Amino acid sequence: MNERFFDCLQSRGWKIERYGGPASGVPGTLRKRYPAAEQWFAWIDGVKSAVSGDETTWLLCAEDYAGQGGTAFRWNEWELLSLESAAGDPAWEAEIRCFWDAHLPIIMSVAEGHYSYYAISAADGAVVSGSEPEFESCEAAAASLEAFLEKISGGGVLL
Repeated sequence: MNERFFDCLQSRGWKIERYGGPASGVPGTLRKRYPAAEQWFAWIDGVKSAVSGDETTWLLCAEDYAGQGGTAFRWNEWELLSLESAAGDPAWEAEIRCFWDAHLPIIMSVAEGHYSYYAISAADGAVVSGSEPEFESCEAAAASLEAFLEKISGGGVLL
């Protein structure tokens, strides 16, 4: 599935940069925070970056999670924006943290000036999607990471 997925993205104009071999740079703290995402972490292990041709959508890779990706947005940027909006409201801040503790962003987008994401749900491994202004209001995109990747490869989800 890995190669088919990346071939599909490249056929759509994506720029994929890989390491010569595995380069597990996902911080241990993230692995502990998101144990349901271990499959994703292993899956992106050899990928340095994956960005759409127009550079508005990207997969979050190990360097992004380690804070070394060099992108304008941090891997948890949407969480930080929400927390900024909730500043001074401890109950709202707690709700935001609770949501993001249970959802690991795997794809981020700023296409058409609109912030959005796909994330893995810690509850059941499903992939969800959400967007601004209420990032924490999300909907199911696929029942599993495998199903999500298959949808993308089959053209069911546009990236």
